[in-house]
Amino acid sequence: MEKENIKTISIEDFKDSSHVIHYVDDDFAIIDSLEGISDSNTAARLECFLIVVCVEGCIQLDINYKTYQLQTGDLFLGLPNTVIGNAMLSPKHKLGLVGFSTRFLQRIVKIEKNTWDTAAHIYKNPVAHVNEESGEGIFEYYRSLIMAKVDDEPHSYQKQVMQHLFSALLCEMIGHLNKEIAQSNEVGQSRENIKQSDYILRKFAEMLSKDNGMHRSVSYFADALCYSPKHFSKVIKQACGRTPLELINESAITHIKYRLKHSDRSIKEIADEFNFPNQSFFGKYVKAYVGMSPVSYRNSEAE
Repeated sequence: MEKENIKTISIEDFKDSSHVIHYVDDDFAIIDSLEGISDSNTAARLECFLIVVCVEGCIQLDINYKTYQLQTGDLFLGLPNTVIGNAMLSPKHKLGLVGFSTRFLQRIVKIEKNTWDTAAHIYKNPVAHVNEESGEGIFEYYRSLIMAKVDDEPHSYQKQVMQHLFSALLCEMIGHLNKEIAQSNEVGQSRENIKQSDYILRKFAEMLSKDNGMHRSVSYFADALCYSPKHFSKVIKQACGRTPLELINESAITHIKYRLKHSDRSIKEIADEFNFPNQSFFGKYVKAYVGMSPVSYRNSEAE
């Protein structure tokens, strides 16, 4: 897979696609084809969390420039920033795809150490097999319920119902992954046998979850862990596929958005709370990552 000509795929792209679409809104998509997402000529970088289930047949797919095969019952978990391409499908195949927007992930998933452990595990193990022990039964119930609601006559709370169903499905999946990670750690390895990059990621995740968005520079966390910013950035990128600055800003903006929505403090007071030098700098930071000023976000319906 060539490393140039990389397009991006977000939930918005599914709205105007030629896929067989079962459901799509601003945060979710349910489709049944990889067509247009990945082919032999163009790589695609995900700007959403994509789950691909191989229901029948087999798939060969490049994921972050490594080739994987999915057989019947296998699934691919594609984190945001994952690069996919070179999809080859068997003549008789059947797929199921579910996409979650990054905005939805930030609303639902708690920022804590287990989150980063799970993300690192998915990045290194993007293909897994689903069976009864790993929760196939419960996920089939969710699938049936979601599809029943998709086919049902819509009502005034349809979107809210779908949001709660998808939230439950996502949390259930992350919960099962956390259980698998814990079990593999029990069987697996002592701290001495853990790769250095994984150990640094865990320490960084612990710091980030306790920091609550107060520090937003790579050098702060690198210094605390006694590494140079350059080496620290390289190791974190290697461990989870994302840069520490991306994770730092994602964590900070999540905490800032929560305070803007759930605090009576003034914008200036919140800027001071998060150690910004002044309100103007705070406003520019929020607008860069949220797309609107702190006041506009506070007054909006977005969560």
